[in-house]
Amino acid sequence: MPTEAKRIDGLHEIAPRFDGMLIDQFGVIHDGQTLYPGTAQVLTELHRIGMPVAVMTNSGKRAESNRQRLVKMGVPRDHFVDAVSSGEVAFSGLTTKPAFLIGKDGEDYGFDGITFVTDPRDAEIILILGSNAPKTSLDDYRRLLAGITLPAVCCNPDKLMLTPQGLMPAPGAIAALYEEMGGKVTWIGKPYAEIYREAARLIGNPARILCIGDSAEHDVAGGRNAGFSTLLVLQGVSAGHDPATLSPQPDYVMDAFQW
Repeated sequence: MPTEAKRIDGLHEIAPRFDGMLIDQFGVIHDGQTLYPGTAQVLTELHRIGMPVAVMTNSGKRAESNRQRLVKMGVPRDHFVDAVSSGEVAFSGLTTKPAFLIGKDGEDYGFDGITFVTDPRDAEIILILGSNAPKTSLDDYRRLLAGITLPAVCCNPDKLMLTPQGLMPAPGAIAALYEEMGGKVTWIGKPYAEIYREAARLIGNPARILCIGDSAEHDVAGGRNAGFSTLLVLQGVSAGHDPATLSPQPDYVMDAFQW
């Protein structure tokens, strides 16, 4: 692995070196509201050259919700093989049991068949699917979880999330707080291995895979741990950062997601 990333101006410079791509959703394809300016052209060109693409996301929601979101934003459905979310990977390993949900008010995470309770003391497990920040602060979550010893599953390891109010504590920050308080947490999603195995399977397990993301902590670390090449885009959580200070270092870095 390189000690310093190779800077590129566009994905066309390195695309022929790869047989498949795993592309992060939030911070690379869109900002949570709209597609980034270069997204449509990148995905169109990858589709034109027959590059299989899986969209990866540390989202507590099921995969179908993320597929629909991409299409609604303007990504043609045939431009990606599928979407894989940490929520989908987590859901596939769950059995029906009383669970306490930590998430954003009003969100439907699609965990059909799971019995949710309103008091964590009535649950057998805590599912950390989302964050209600800024309405609910980390101090609020600390008070909520005080004295609770249930096992927890964090279905989105991201520590920060993009919101209209700026970067806010994401589900991973809540899970880290629970661990700090003595709770036991199972982490599912980037940078952990299971979601990479599933994403690679979706695109046929090609020999040369490139992982594209905006987070060194999640996208680069996860891709490297899975044995794949990595490209960091200086958007999303890495916007404005000096790439030389990021750790771990990706194989490649570019300023914006563009062809």
